[in-house]
Amino acid sequence: MTKIINFTDEEQAAAVNTLLLAFSIDPFQRYLMPNSSVFLKNSAIWFNNAASQSISINSLMGTNDHSGVAIWFPPNYTVEFDAIEETLNDLPENSKKDIFRYFKEFEVSKPKEAWYLEYLGVDPNNHSRGLGSLILKKSLEKIDRLHQSAYLESSNPRNMTLYERHGFETIKKIQFGEGPPMHTMYREAR
Repeated sequence: MTKIINFTDEEQAAAVNTLLLAFSIDPFQRYLMPNSSVFLKNSAIWFNNAASQSISINSLMGTNDHSGVAIWFPPNYTVEFDAIEETLNDLPENSKKDIFRYFKEFEVSKPKEAWYLEYLGVDPNNHSRGLGSLILKKSLEKIDRLHQSAYLESSNPRNMTLYERHGFETIKKIQFGEGPPMHTMYREAR
């Protein structure tokens, strides 16, 4: 039986590997890193950066078999991005200006008082088994016990209905240049 657990430092590599598989076809992640070698190298740095911070505050949740992962940050948490600085040099030159416009808009749009879901990913080999829904349900139960709100951004149309089923509403659609549409989504405190 699949259980949702909080990941530990020892499980960080498994979380990163699952996210690499899950985000290999994500519209925004691949817009940032269209070259497969750059995607694998730099996404690993990005996911490790987020996972280590989320684990340090006991907020990285996922399945006990590591096939699904959710990286959360609590309200008013400032995510550190120094570790990914070097990867910004590898962003596509023809899209760099628009990519930084996305980043700025994400920062402006993110409500500080809400839990922030930075990444939710399921190994594609385990899609359509309800794992993303289970992870989200268990995560939101914890947030609901605290009577707090939640926020995320999504570029994957397939995930929009998942988030809507769990009470998220689209706040804004963001799109620059040739980049994919990103939807900011918010869930009121319950």
